[in-house]
Amino acid sequence: MAIEQLAEINTRPVVSEQLVHIDMQDERVQDVVNRICVSIRQVHSDAEFVSYIGTNPLGIYIEVYTEQNDLHGILQVLDEKMGNMHVAAGVNVCVVPRKKAKAQAA
Repeated sequence: MAIEQLAEINTRPVVSEQLVHIDMQDERVQDVVNRICVSIRQVHSDAEFVSYIGTNPLGIYIEVYTEQNDLHGILQVLDEKMGNMHVAAGVNVCVVPRKKAKAQAA
């Protein structure tokens, strides 16, 4: 990759045949992640979140951990409040509901 192309890269997500660049600190990425977390937390106050970049499909993944693993309820909240979620062309946002692990006494 030419140095000129590297100089043009900023924090904005970029997906092309030659380059994939997603910065989790980008303000657009953080805005989408925060809006999703706030929307879900309004219904599931116990929710905990982990976000990362995934490749199958390419996108930003947000794992949502709740006591009930309420897949339908979480997807309904997202559908009602968020609509189609993407950060940039070719960069989707995937929300993955998970059930919290039970803590065991030592």
